Formats: sequence, C-alpha cells, structure tokens
Amino acid sequence: MFALGDESSNPKGYIMQGRESLIVKIVVFCVLFCALFRTMDILIHRIYAAKDRSCERHCSGFFEYGYAIKPWLKNAAIIATCWLPYEFWLFPGVYWSDTSKQLLIHYGAERFTDHHPFTLTYIVGWFADFGQQVFHNPIYGLYLLIAIQLIAAPLVFSWMLLYTRKMGIPQWLCHVELAFFALFPFFPVMFSSLAKDTISVLFFIPFCILFIDGIRTKGTSLVRPGTIIALTLCGLLTCLTKKAGMYVIIPSMLLMFLIAGVSKKAKTIAFAIGTAIAVVMIIIIPKTVMPTLGIAPGGKQETIPFAIQQVAHDVKYNNKDITPQERKLISDFLTIDYKSIPTAYDPQIADPIKGTSLRNPELFNDFIKLWLKKTAEHPIGHLEAWMGLVHGWFSFSNNDGSPNDMVVCTESAWYYEPILKYVPQWPLKANRSDTARSVYNMEQSLPILNALFSRALWASILPCFMLYLALRRGKGKWSRVASMLPVDMSFAYLLLVPTSGMGGEPTRYVLQLICIAPLFLAFMSTTTKSDTIR
Repeated sequence: MFALGDESSNPKGYIMQGRESLIVKIVVFCVLFCALFRTMDILIHRIYAAKDRSCERHCSGFFEYGYAIKPWLKNAAIIATCWLPYEFWLFPGVYWSDTSKQLLIHYGAERFTDHHPFTLTYIVGWFADFGQQVFHNPIYGLYLLIAIQLIAAPLVFSWMLLYTRKMGIPQWLCHVELAFFALFPFFPVMFSSLAKDTISVLFFIPFCILFIDGIRTKGTSLVRPGTIIALTLCGLLTCLTKKAGMYVIIPSMLLMFLIAGVSKKAKTIAFAIGTAIAVVMIIIIPKTVMPTLGIAPGGKQETIPFAIQQVAHDVKYNNKDITPQERKLISDFLTIDYKSIPTAYDPQIADPIKGTSLRNPELFNDFIKLWLKKTAEHPIGHLEAWMGLVHGWFSFSNNDGSPNDMVVCTESAWYYEPILKYVPQWPLKANRSDTARSVYNMEQSLPILNALFSRALWASILPCFMLYLALRRGKGKWSRVASMLPVDMSFAYLLLVPTSGMGGEPTRYVLQLICIAPLFLAFMSTTTKSDTIR
C-alpha cells in the first residue's frame, strides 16, 4: 500500500508508471516496516520486562497517576494550562466550511438536510442564537461551545492517562503520555476549532475507555447499570454528532461476542446496546424523527464517493469504452454534466465530481451496476482512482512533493460566502492566527518530532502495528483483533473517505485515531504479554 501510495503521489495521480520503481518501493517498504515493527515489539517487551524500579520510589510527587479524582483533575489542569497559548492566539475560534453551511441551514438560507448531522446543526444554531442574544455576536456564542470542548478534552485525556496507568504501563511512560497530550500542538489547535469531528471525539474517547474496561474486567463492568447507560449514551452521541460514527460504534458492540474471556451476560448486554443504537440511527431517526422535524435525508452520494471517483476516472481516461446510454446515466445521476467531468476531475478529491447532492437518486442501483461493470473492464484504472483518494494514509509525500504532514486550520477563511450576510462578524482571522501558524509550523519542522505530524503514522502505521501486536502470537489472536474493533473500524472508514492528501480535511478525518491511539497502544502492549486477554 505504501508503494502504491508513493507511486500515486504525483500531480496526475498515476500509478505503475514504471514496474521497476514499484518493485523497488515494495521491497524497501517491506524491509522498513518489518524492521520497525519487530524493533518496537522487542522494545515493548523490554519495557515490561524491566522493573519500574527507581521511578516509582524517587519520581517527584507532583505528577500523580493514581486512578482517583485528584490526579484526574490535576493532570487535566496541566494539559489545559499548556494549551493556553494556542487558545489565546486562536480566539475567537476557528470555524470550518461545514460550520458555515450548518449556520446557513439554521438561518433558513439553505434547505435543512441531514448532509451534516442535524443534531449538530441544532446545537450550532442554538449557541449562535445565544451569542446573538447575550453578546450581540453569534461568534461569541459559538466560542462558548469551543470553550466547552477545551474543558472537556483535557478531562477525557486525563482520564485516558490514568486508565493506561491502571492497565500497567510504567510511570515514566505516563510522563511521556502526559507530555504528548499537553505539548503536541495538534490538540489545542483542533479543539480551538469547531467541527463535527472535534465534538464527536469527546464522546468517542469515553466510549473506548469503557469498551476496553469491559474487556479487561471480563465483562464485570459491563453488567453495571451505570456503565450500560454511559456506554449507550456515549455511543449514541458519537453517532448523532458524526454519522460515520455508527460504522465504528455499532460493529464494536455487536461483535464483542468474538472476544474470549468476556462473560456471556456481558456479551448479551453489549449486543443489546449495539442493536439499540442501530435501531435508533437506522430506523427511528430517519423514519420518524427527521420526517417529523421536516429534515430531508442526506444525499446517497456520500456513501459511494470512491465509486463516483472511479467512474469519473473512466470518463477522463477511457471514454471511448462508454456507450451513449452509459453517458446519459452518468449525467442523469450526478449533478455535474458528463462533458464537464474530464475538466473537473481531481485525482486527490472526489468533491468536484460527487457534489453535495444527486440529480436523480432513483438511478443509484443502475449507477452501481455501471461501476461494477467498469471495475471489471478497468481494474487498474479504478485502483489508481481509489489510491488518489487514500494515498495520504499510505505515503510520506503529497502530490506536489511536500511532506505529507497534518495541515491544521488557524483561520476561518474556508467558508460559504452567504454566511457573511447572516454573521458579518465571521472571523476571517483569529486573534493571532499568524503566530499560531508560525509556531505550529516550527514545531512540525523539528527533526525526529516531526514524525508525530505525519498523517500516515496515525492513519495506517500505528493501526497496522497494533494489528501486528494482536496477530503475532498464536493463541487468542482473533480475540485480540476483536478487542481493538474501534481502531479497526476507524481505519476501515478512512479507506472510504473522499480525500486524504489535500488541505486540512484529512486532518479532521484522522482526529479520532490520534486521540485513541495511546489508549489502544497501551492496551495491546499489555494484553500481548501473554496469550490471553487480561
């Protein structure tokens, strides 16, 4: 995948231009990752084999990691304090184009659809109205929502930190984890912005902690009423604030029966929670709630961006094979005209072709049949189109040759223009956005530390390393794979997104994997000390 990703990292998105180079890249990446994974595996075993001797007795008492209220609040305060410079520089917040679209829906300038989660549209609208009523500025109301994020995020990160210590990671690694949460600039920048991803992940992190706790306690915690309620609410709110969350939450709960050691009662409860969330998200909300509120469903094109991109690739490069009937089907299905596709096609992003709606959704099944037919006719072309969308997860360079680092937004310059009519105070630039950008870029350029800013590290390398830890031992390996389902499904979701190597969009897509990586790395490293889940 990395060989293909590197091959497709060019302005045209071509792959397999030279078989020799592709073979060399495959060999190099195979050797590189085998050596890297094996080295990290040995390092983990040495860490846990060594006694946490002097650190436990002689470390400063200021840093505490006991599973209690005082250390939880203290570490959260440390994280929040370290974030303050970025919070000051980025006041009154960074707002994405999706936020402006949701506000336009709230103000009645756009049709109310579930293209963006309707619950989040209501929340954004309420806070904007509050800001207008109290401060005569909707932006200040929205910043109140960002302030809630900036309080909640350190609290859930501190909880994760204490829980990883409870799992058995050495105290010095807790210091490293605390430094990561407090000093990695990605976190204060992202949580100083407002998007469905930044809100949803605040429910997703507690869900993952409770999920792992249920496995570690062999299901004992899952039968407690408080845990059942918390898991259900966190899972449901994750899905309501980011629709893609249900592709992670629901399978994680439904497939817990695959995990060895968990009691049958706990597995039944987990299955019931997953089923309940599925019923709410798939039946009750679209069939009852949304029609009652007058909310139209989101476009079906969001479920097949890769298929649309692959057919567009055929139009651009293999149009002689497309019949007049197929051309008409494509024009009737998509909002873009067939003749405009070759010019609009961008190998890095599906949006120019996909659009935000469909001309005729009734042709969905016919389009899928056409896509399957063209996949059989031009498999390499479809692989090329798909790699153009996902190469950011599997490469170290962008199409223009620049490093494949995480791009963050430090200003609200990406918005739908009509929003200025309804919110004239729209902050095109934050308080000190140039300062925030300059400092972030400096930290991103530091040798060795710049590896932390790689999209590929979080999107594919660490998930695959955790998969390696799960599978490298014989007994109970599939149980371990099932126990990291939130990571598995988050990774699988990335393979379906409409862009991975362009601008700041990929950064928010990978946010949830970055946030839960320390938790699952600690979990997998402790469970693989033996052959069974502990």
